[in-house]
Amino acid sequence: MNKIIPLMVTIFMVVLVSGCITDDSTNETNTLSQNGVSFQYPLSWGVASVASPNGVAAVGDPQTVSDGNPTTSVVIQTVNNTNNYDLKTAYDKNYATFFNNTGNTKVSEATFILNNAQAYEMVYSSADSGVSKKYRAVWVQRGSNIYVLLCSARVEDYDAQQSNFDLVVNSFQAS
Repeated sequence: MNKIIPLMVTIFMVVLVSGCITDDSTNETNTLSQNGVSFQYPLSWGVASVASPNGVAAVGDPQTVSDGNPTTSVVIQTVNNTNNYDLKTAYDKNYATFFNNTGNTKVSEATFILNNAQAYEMVYSSADSGVSKKYRAVWVQRGSNIYVLLCSARVEDYDAQQSNFDLVVNSFQAS
């Protein structure tokens, strides 16, 4: 009995203290709906212009703007799928030669389920225009459309942005 009371007091204190520590900022988001897609993104980010081929939507962190573009961003693209490939075939064909003599370096590759559908992920690094960046390309198919959610940040900022990238990827919807 003498050992139980200190244990109960300790558990009570841990529960009491943990209830006082919260991070409300993780719930602060905006939603972007355009060109048949929608997703949530961090409140501190803004809508960015889409300059990439087949670009549908883009958001970025305005605190990372360099030469007029955010270095931390997510760009949603459609895949030009004139051959009507399935998702896996389109993904494989894209990366078949992607890392040959390009300056792109493969970091990791994964598959997972995103909103009840198969998704493919390629993480790689690259140095465009002297800026070393890390990219996370998530490939998903909605109906007959294949989308690539391209998350990117400077190499030194990439890991700290994972929760923001996850927010966009996990909330992605296409009509």
